[in-house]
Amino acid sequence: MWLKILEYISGFRRRRLRLRRVFLRKVIPPKILIVRNDGMGDFILTLPIVSAIKQQIPNARVYVLAARPLHSMAAFLPEIDGWVLDPGCLLKRHKKNKSALQLKTEYTSLVREVAAYRFDLAIFSYAEKKSAALIQDAGIPYRLGPLRRSFFYKFNLWYYIPRQKTGQAEYQLNLKILRSLRLSNQYRFPRVEIPELSTKPLKGRYIVMHAYKRSGTALVWPLENFQALARHYAAQKTQVIVVGDRDDHEILHSYFGAIPLTEIHTELNLVQTAALMRGARHVFGNSSGPLHLAALVGAPHTGFYPQNKIAAPRRWRTLPAPATPRLSEHLLSTDFPVNCVRCKLESCTYYPCTKSISVESAVASTRFWKRAAPSPVKPRKKTAKKRQRR
Repeated sequence: MWLKILEYISGFRRRRLRLRRVFLRKVIPPKILIVRNDGMGDFILTLPIVSAIKQQIPNARVYVLAARPLHSMAAFLPEIDGWVLDPGCLLKRHKKNKSALQLKTEYTSLVREVAAYRFDLAIFSYAEKKSAALIQDAGIPYRLGPLRRSFFYKFNLWYYIPRQKTGQAEYQLNLKILRSLRLSNQYRFPRVEIPELSTKPLKGRYIVMHAYKRSGTALVWPLENFQALARHYAAQKTQVIVVGDRDDHEILHSYFGAIPLTEIHTELNLVQTAALMRGARHVFGNSSGPLHLAALVGAPHTGFYPQNKIAAPRRWRTLPAPATPRLSEHLLSTDFPVNCVRCKLESCTYYPCTKSISVESAVASTRFWKRAAPSPVKPRKKTAKKRQRR
């Protein structure tokens, strides 16, 4: 109701009609900026918006405002026409250990860069106050953002999508933003083209693990369980590759350094990691960016999730592809008799609940990816003799 009242008072419908006319331009293609400058997993779950826009407005030029560490993903995401990189001056989590002068300089430079592109529309898949102020200061005429924010007045087009109490996945909620523009929110898997690398590809079948997650956004599968899983595959003479960031080098070596047939790589960029995962027999990881990267490149994967509703696999599932098995078969979670909305941490009787996900269930989940899709039954053609009889 409030959205309809705001649409009537603010001229929302009139602006949307003008924007629809911008979409029809042929000589000057419309320029659209999608703002998603937080983590890699969240960014990957926003990519279906790019694919949906490209399908419905083929002449549109789609740019993204993303965090600087994600820029190497431009090598294998051809649907994105350009990147605007956030140096870390917008989100609260990125501003730590930076002086006020440095933040002001980075912000001013970023405003000038965004303004130089002369975008027609900015779509906020994720919004914070500083990001909204940046787009407004850059002079973008149409700004689509969430109404459920205290700084909603910085936008002139709105959407109302409650996220925390919904039963839909994050990528589905992101696609629903397009409804405010009268565009279809039909899901389409993003196009990925991994380039050929100069490094030699690994021979044989191998397993990739992303075992350590530094951000505390959700409960994780313990490192001891990953260690037991690595020993299981080493006993089967299967090579195991553990990937992580440079800051994870010491802790990963303390857990996996003594396991035979196990390599630890903390120096790979995102393109190399994507190529490594694409050739893997299977990828194991917590609910984090590398797990979503594995789904993006089409690698068979198993994820470990907590039970609470906000971080459950139904909400933060990886992007589904035609060959993806059922949700409960490859994204493992617990099923305790507790109605969890938010994680209570130590005050919960079952904390940490993810520890109870067994190594055997993780190994068993790999078999579901081997199932071949049933071939469609083709109708039999009538023979000439049967036609003559009839």
